[in-house]
Amino acid sequence: MKLLLGVNEVTYSDAGKATTTGQVAEYLENDYHVMRTFVELNEDYVGEQLANAVAGEIESVAQGKPPSLDFTGPMNRIEERFRDYLDRGEWRGVSGQTVAAADAGVSHRKKNSHAKKNKARTAFVDTGLYQASFRAWLEE
Repeated sequence: MKLLLGVNEVTYSDAGKATTTGQVAEYLENDYHVMRTFVELNEDYVGEQLANAVAGEIESVAQGKPPSLDFTGPMNRIEERFRDYLDRGEWRGVSGQTVAAADAGVSHRKKNSHAKKNKARTAFVDTGLYQASFRAWLEE
């Protein structure tokens, strides 16, 4: 089995120009390695979540129960950990990079997204769509 990280495909709409969360995720990964850095920082946590789930399956089989192969719980915990990683700005602490738009306070949640009075925000949490659409799943 392989652990995959990605996003649900959702369309952003900005002044008639349509972009999807998939396109944004690909751009962010190519330029900033957001998900790769998350995995590097949380490798032990992700491993523990998967190991505990497999151990639970083995225990069920040993008790004569059929395996459920339901990894929803661990996947949900990994997804929540990713969202927290973005909220806490952990990526910046590891990469040392900056995102000019985040530092300038650009926020498309606000009426005037580029106002000078906007405070700096956490990188990659502009509209919240990328963060909310993040998913982790297993594939054979």
